Amino acid sequence: MWQEELILQDDYDFDGIRRRLRGDRLQVERNDQLLVPILLPEGKFVGRIEAPGRRVILLSGEGPQQPMVHQLRHRFRLDTLNPSRGLAGTSLDGIVTTFGAERLVLDINPFTALIRSIIHQQINLSFAQVLMERVCRTFGTEQDGIIFPPTAEALRDLEPEQLRTLQLSGRKVDYLLGAARASIDFEQLMTAPDAAIAETLISLKGVGPWTVQNVLMFGYGREDLFPASDIGILRAFERLHGSRPTVEEAVLLAEEFAPYRSHAAYLLWRSIE
Repeated sequence: MWQEELILQDDYDFDGIRRRLRGDRLQVERNDQLLVPILLPEGKFVGRIEAPGRRVILLSGEGPQQPMVHQLRHRFRLDTLNPSRGLAGTSLDGIVTTFGAERLVLDINPFTALIRSIIHQQINLSFAQVLMERVCRTFGTEQDGIIFPPTAEALRDLEPEQLRTLQLSGRKVDYLLGAARASIDFEQLMTAPDAAIAETLISLKGVGPWTVQNVLMFGYGREDLFPASDIGILRAFERLHGSRPTVEEAVLLAEEFAPYRSHAAYLLWRSIE
């Protein structure tokens, strides 16, 4: 097993991040570590991340070290300065004090972010997490107790009834199968502009602006997205300002947070959890 130690320039609240990820069964806590599924061209591997100190991160695993380290650094935002630096002094100042050392952790890959966002549409968080786990357990794979999500290829040839038996609605079944069968090269889009990715995704049935924004944030790590129509965002603004804004008003309120609106959205979610 290899190990690699990282010394960060900013505090990194790994305990807070672990608490936030506990509802997601694709990450497993074990002995103060997070065990994380990593999908590479070379195969499926389990990476480990832990934090011996506020600015010290220890990565480890078995498999190709550099590709695994790259994935973990990218997903856990270990390569960038803390965006909370740019939000100090804004209306989020109090939230930054509480949650500002956390990071918005990315999903395993953009396709997983897409199917997760489709599953989460218009249902409560806890049930969405249950459904996501069912889909991943049933049509993904498992290795050393770690669940790996299904690929597009694994979902593409399913019959609708195979998904409906998991308590997914008929519409979501259609949306998931449509996404899997669309033959989108999600990896090729990694370097594409936001607008090009949005144009590709919005052509899929059942994918609207909210889903596109979530995939850009959690699938591609784009830093200046803001899902203003998200009910959690609107509730957080209500707690912050005393009244719930309209979606249009939320868009205007978020201008204060540019170019760190993705991180601002994360902090707003955290403030009501």
